[in-house]
Amino acid sequence: MDPTPANPPASGLVPLAGPRPLFPEEIRARVADGARLVRFETVVSAVLFTVRWQSGVYLTHSWQERYLTGVWYSAASLLLGPWGVPWGLIYTPLALWVNLTGGIDATDEVLAWLDASEKADGPQG
Repeated sequence: MDPTPANPPASGLVPLAGPRPLFPEEIRARVADGARLVRFETVVSAVLFTVRWQSGVYLTHSWQERYLTGVWYSAASLLLGPWGVPWGLIYTPLALWVNLTGGIDATDEVLAWLDASEKADGPQG
């Protein structure tokens, strides 16, 4: 089950894409130090269908890290994306652009989700 503001993770850890989940306090501290929370896009196509989706949220600390993570998603999209007509040919360059320019910044979205999940938990005492 995915955590939502109405259903926060029981352990208090926030599941992020990448090496390990983090506590909300860790995420806020890293964002305050300049880290960003980003998503990347992948496109997979066959002749008559195209699927475009976003990755999980990655905590990244520099533009180089965002670029290198985006390269892998771009490579997957480039290999698997352009084979659908017409949407594969349209979505693949868009995904490449998004990935190679640092992904989709989801920092505000995740911080709002953390605030909402804390409000849903109520006061701790």
